[in-house]
Amino acid sequence: MHMLLVTTWFGTFILDGKQVQSSRPFPKDIKEIAERLRKIDRGEVLDEERQLAAEGKDIEVFDDRLRSLGKFSDGRAPALDNMMGKLGFQASMLHEAMMLVGHQKLGELGPDRFIVQAMAGLEELTKTSNLLIERLTEWYGMHYPELVETAAQKELVDLIAEHGGREAISRAQGKPMESFGTPLSEEDEKALRSWAVLAQAMMRTREGIEGYVTKRMEQLAPNLCSAVGPLLAARLISLTGSLERLGRLPASTVQLLGAEKALFQFMREGGRPPKHGVLFQHPLIHRAPPWQRGKTARALASAAALAARVDFFGKNDRSELIKATLQKKLERIQKENAAPPVRRPGEWQGRDRRSAPRR
Repeated sequence: MHMLLVTTWFGTFILDGKQVQSSRPFPKDIKEIAERLRKIDRGEVLDEERQLAAEGKDIEVFDDRLRSLGKFSDGRAPALDNMMGKLGFQASMLHEAMMLVGHQKLGELGPDRFIVQAMAGLEELTKTSNLLIERLTEWYGMHYPELVETAAQKELVDLIAEHGGREAISRAQGKPMESFGTPLSEEDEKALRSWAVLAQAMMRTREGIEGYVTKRMEQLAPNLCSAVGPLLAARLISLTGSLERLGRLPASTVQLLGAEKALFQFMREGGRPPKHGVLFQHPLIHRAPPWQRGKTARALASAAALAARVDFFGKNDRSELIKATLQKKLERIQKENAAPPVRRPGEWQGRDRRSAPRR
C-alpha cells in the first residue's frame, strides 16, 4: 500500500490509509506558519516534507509541487481537521497567519502592478477627456462653427482656453473673422474658457501619464516594448494583471487578449471567430490588408509572448533577435498572401452559415 504524504497549514503527515503514521507539526508561531504558507504558495518543498518522504517508501502525493517526493495522484487528499486540536492548533492561528501573508505580499508587489493601475487611470482619463472635448466642440460650435470644423482637437482646446471668443482668436491667428455663429456674452465666454481649461488640463495629465508609462515600461520590459511598443505592451500587462502572467500565456491567448466578448459570442452563437484583440492597435495589423490580419496578429502575438517571457524570466536583451524573427514571418505572410483569397460561389465570406443573415 502507498504511504500518503499530506501537508496542511499546521503540519506535514504520513498516512497509511487514514491512520497517521508519522508527522512533522509546524511551530506554534504565527510567523513560522506564515513563512511555510508563503513557501507553499511559491511552489517550494518544505523541509518537513523532505524529512517525512525520506523515512518512507512508495510515497504518494496530492500536490503538484511534491512530484519530486513521490508518485503523484490526482485524487483528493484526506482531511486532517481532527489533528488540529490534538496538536494544540486553533483556527484563529490560521487567520492571523493568512493576514500576515497578505501584508507581506502587499509589500512585495512588483513595478508591473503600478503599470496596471496607471493604464486603468489612463483609460479613465481618455474617456473623460473625450467627453469634455466633445461637449466643448458642440458648445463652442454654436459660436464659431468654422473654427470647430477646421481646427485640430488640441489646437481648438488651446485657442478657446487662451483667447475665448472668436474676435480674440481671429486677432491671435492674424486672420479676418468670418462666422455665422451666435455672439457670446461675457458670462458665456467665461464658462467656455473654464471648460476649455479643464479639458486642456485633462489632456496634459493624460500626456504625462503616457510618458510615465512609456519610461517605466522601457525599464521593466524592454524586449516587449521593442516588439509591440511601450503603450501596447502596458495594455497587455494590464489585461493579464502582471508581467509574470503575461509571460506564462501561450501566443494564441495573447493574440485574443481584449477580444473576450467576441470569443464568447463565437463560442455561443457560432460565426466568425475573432482574429485579434488589442493587438489590432499595432500598425502592423490595422494597416495590413484584411485577409492578412489574422496571420499577422498570430506572428505579432508570438513575438509578444516570447518577449514577455524573456523580460520576466531571462532579463536579457533579445529584442533584435525577436524583431528579426518577426520580420521574417511578416515577409513570408505578405509573399504567400499577396492577393485576397478567392471565394467560391455561394460561400459565406469565411463565416459559419449559421451566422449568415436570414432573407
